[in-house]
Amino acid sequence: MTYELLLSRLEQIITSHKFIPEYGYGDISDIAVPEDKARPDYPYAFINPVSTTLNRQSFSATFNLIMMTQVLDSEDDEIFGQSNCMKYINDVLSQFVMTNNDPLLSVSFPVSMTPFKERFQDDVVGATAQVTINYGKG
Repeated sequence: MTYELLLSRLEQIITSHKFIPEYGYGDISDIAVPEDKARPDYPYAFINPVSTTLNRQSFSATFNLIMMTQVLDSEDDEIFGQSNCMKYINDVLSQFVMTNNDPLLSVSFPVSMTPFKERFQDDVVGATAQVTINYGKG
């Protein structure tokens, strides 16, 4: 398993999710409208790398899985949108765990999620999950 294969697997899970039409990767400043579109489709999943730790026989990759969407400008809609984004993050991580057939690959639980309301290129709400995936012998 390599970092590239790990991210490729996550991307495949995200892009095959029936409610997540948009995916991105990179620094927070890279969260933007895709070049071929006037605006991104929402919900929008974005992987922001944080760190990678290497040991002799293993590595751990930590990243922020950011899920965002647009909602009407009301508190109820904001909370509903954040809740849905948390469900989508749970879907992605559950699918990752349930389809894992590599005994050396694991997600560190619990995963911390933080709801947000932000302005990137659009006003969005959502949640950020800090996820660590481990590979190798402990």
